[in-house]
Amino acid sequence: MIRRRRKQVLLVDDNRHARLFLAQILNAVDIESQQAASGPEALKLLGEHRFDAVIADMYMQPMDGITLTREIRAMADETLRNLPIVMASAQASRAIVEGGRAVGVTGFIAKPFSAAAVLTRLESALAPRGVHYIDAPGPPDDPVPATAETDEDSLAYI
Repeated sequence: MIRRRRKQVLLVDDNRHARLFLAQILNAVDIESQQAASGPEALKLLGEHRFDAVIADMYMQPMDGITLTREIRAMADETLRNLPIVMASAQASRAIVEGGRAVGVTGFIAKPFSAAAVLTRLESALAPRGVHYIDAPGPPDDPVPATAETDEDSLAYI
């Protein structure tokens, strides 16, 4: 029997409680995590360990999540350059999301987040490129119900 390696996720947030909450969510579904309290600490861990994804807070000190993403995308190691990065932020406007996408953020989670939102976004980020999961009420052919509302300033469209 072939044993598959457990997924490894780096959690980056300057808020200890947020990191612990994310770690509990991931641990519940058998995903291992390591934690970094800052962008510079995250970069150090990325150089020392293999991760399958990063979940990072957008607003941290001394290095925010956007700068961390730019640093990762500029790395010489192709595996690290292509590492899925999910950004967590209380700011979920269209401009924030588009700005993050422009620097290489793979997905977003709006704070406060639920375990289901974290796992859905992480699963989507870890999916092979070209495969997209869409939260929809039926098969892809079903039209959007006439009563459905779209909020262009929210993460619902991601």
